[in-house]
Amino acid sequence: MKKEVGYGVALMGALAGAGALAAALIRKKKREEIYHEAELKAMNELDEMMSEGCTGDDPDCGACSCAQECAEAAAEAAAEAAAEAPAEEAPAEEAPAASEEEK
Repeated sequence: MKKEVGYGVALMGALAGAGALAAALIRKKKREEIYHEAELKAMNELDEMMSEGCTGDDPDCGACSCAQECAEAAAEAAAEAAAEAPAEEAPAEEAPAASEEEK
């Protein structure tokens, strides 16, 4: 009798574990589907934005014909600003060196 009860408890435990595993897999699959749908929606919106291009009304955009050109223009402007910044700092660094030579 004890042995039969023990088998019954083990069987119930195994069934409960299998049920919990199945529920977890179903939830995971549902989350992945939702994520995938959101990813597709975001990609479609990005494609629409890229195909629309710049209208010229945006002051940051200027006369760009598409968003990629706007990004390239912004990157070039940032590179130019970065190149100008060290050139302005160089004379300031030379001034302390000259005062040390006077001592």
